[in-house]
Amino acid sequence: MDIMDTIRESLNKNKNLNKEISEGIFELVVIFHNSFPTVNLENLNKRLKTLKIEKTSKFEKSHISSYGFKKNILYFNSDEISKDYDVKHVMMFELLNIITATDTQTGFNTDNRFVALNTGFTEIIANFLVGNNKELLLYPDEAIMTNIITTIVGFESMLYAYFNNDSKFLLNKLVEKGVKL
Repeated sequence: MDIMDTIRESLNKNKNLNKEISEGIFELVVIFHNSFPTVNLENLNKRLKTLKIEKTSKFEKSHISSYGFKKNILYFNSDEISKDYDVKHVMMFELLNIITATDTQTGFNTDNRFVALNTGFTEIIANFLVGNNKELLLYPDEAIMTNIITTIVGFESMLYAYFNNDSKFLLNKLVEKGVKL
């Protein structure tokens, strides 16, 4: 069985997700896999088996969504959900967080030292994969800042650091390009 069949099966067996949500997530996984076929999806598959989705309020989480990698819960702010966000973009953003999650971080956000950079790069990749057809953007400022850093170190280097949870690689690339840290 290939990884995509395994992921579909994991989603179908997850009692925490209804059929519509499972199908929507799978559709996004297909889009991701078609664009990044070399990224290992075993971690994603493991997490999708037990993923939960919960609503929060603006007092708990101020953004429309967030992924709690320690508890494997995708949170949606019920106050923000009614606003004009592109839900497909929001879901892809969070799917990227799930794909890159470890027990301690997502992407290259080691020890919360690269929160804005990781958020901006996640936004850029989500936009690349599914676009954003609504007026409200998730993290436009972080994406602009990240574009500048991506120009310095190169897109391929950013991808490598992001999908391999390797902030040291990213820091070394910055030093190689003459950035004083």
